[in-house]
Amino acid sequence: MHERTTRAIARWLFVGCCALPTVLTMFAILVTWTPWYHNRARHALENHVELLTGLHVQIGDFERADPSTWRLSDVRLADPETLRTVAKIRTVCWIAESENTVIRLSQPEIRVEMLDHVASLVHDRFLCRPDLTSVPVRIAADDVTLRGQSTAQTLQDFDTYLETRDNVVWATVRCIPAGQRPDSEGVMVEVTRDRSASPPVTAWSLQTGELRMPLDVIADYFPFLGRLGSDATFDGTMSASRQDGVVAEPWAFSLAGRFRNIDLGQLTQDLPHRVTGRGDVSIDRCQLDRDGSVNVAGQLMAGEGWMSASILPRLAEDLGCELTVPIEDDFGFDALALRFDLYAAQLRVEGACRSISGREWLPSDVVVSAGGRPIVLSKGRWLPATHLLRLVAPPHSVSVPISGQTTGLLWLLRPPRHAMPGSVQPQSPVDVGAEPAARIGRLQPWREQSEPISQPR
Repeated sequence: MHERTTRAIARWLFVGCCALPTVLTMFAILVTWTPWYHNRARHALENHVELLTGLHVQIGDFERADPSTWRLSDVRLADPETLRTVAKIRTVCWIAESENTVIRLSQPEIRVEMLDHVASLVHDRFLCRPDLTSVPVRIAADDVTLRGQSTAQTLQDFDTYLETRDNVVWATVRCIPAGQRPDSEGVMVEVTRDRSASPPVTAWSLQTGELRMPLDVIADYFPFLGRLGSDATFDGTMSASRQDGVVAEPWAFSLAGRFRNIDLGQLTQDLPHRVTGRGDVSIDRCQLDRDGSVNVAGQLMAGEGWMSASILPRLAEDLGCELTVPIEDDFGFDALALRFDLYAAQLRVEGACRSISGREWLPSDVVVSAGGRPIVLSKGRWLPATHLLRLVAPPHSVSVPISGQTTGLLWLLRPPRHAMPGSVQPQSPVDVGAEPAARIGRLQPWREQSEPISQPR
């Protein structure tokens, strides 16, 4: 081959194999440095995370230190339909290796009222997907904030571990509320997904250990907990399980523990009979099975407070108690304690004021005492469980027949909330000619009026 031809081939080989790849590489690097490429990659990452979580995702910025490490900042998760914020995370460090995945969260904030989205994310998007649980996952976070409408709770140490053992997915969560000792056991939550069963079974359990878990912060997710008061706490264990199916089956639920600092005034504010004061409820056993059977036993204890006099006849008639003295006006009590046992369709109530410190000299069957004197005594008889409903029902309530044949109509044929005009009927012969049990004596002022209006009699 001629020398000139050889030199030309060498030059073209240099251009094609060295100069051109170098130029293309430099051009690619310059393109990756442009804001246009960065934003495009960020949007692609948001779309990928949306497919994984099922939520609307916004990422402020990202950085990829190496092929297995992602660092995201200013992450916001929202409901895909309403765009309501579910959670906000300051930074996320995601390290995906062949043997495990580590996710580090910095200062995440979760909206309590949107916890159902978080539960669906954990259950449907992770526990139910074998491709995402094939390798162990470790999630650690500092200063997790559960933010409600009026209050917030910070978890200073949050650690989650997820792995698959013998076709069973295990997710373990350990967290310590702010203000507690860092070396304490903390609150333990365990969620399992048993894929060996057909259909699969999901179960979860919670153990508070030596800590008392405040209930006010999760009242936005479980509204009935807000009726216990802002200082109510729980310590104990609870668990639940449910098997998948074509028709969603109810959860089988079990609980044992103690609810402390219950505001009885707030708990009974919408009931026809008011009780005020602070009380504790100890649950020895509480089992709610899938077939609807109920097995509950525990104790209610309260110190000083006030009680409506109208509740005393109901205690005697509905709970089978005995009144020692007639009381016509609301009164202050110095002890309220009872043991309750609800099994299937039977209910039994026993007095327990004797177990309160300073009231050991009272008889063993005292339910309520005032001024050091027994007011209400229990008989310890088994009664129909429906008597408990009669105790809290308003005077204008109507009887509703409940059976297997009528349950399908209860959602449609609802009893009236208030007494219908001309429909007040005497409940017994002694009530004939008597005035209604409830009467509005004074109406509340409306708009600009400064004084209540007395009702004419």
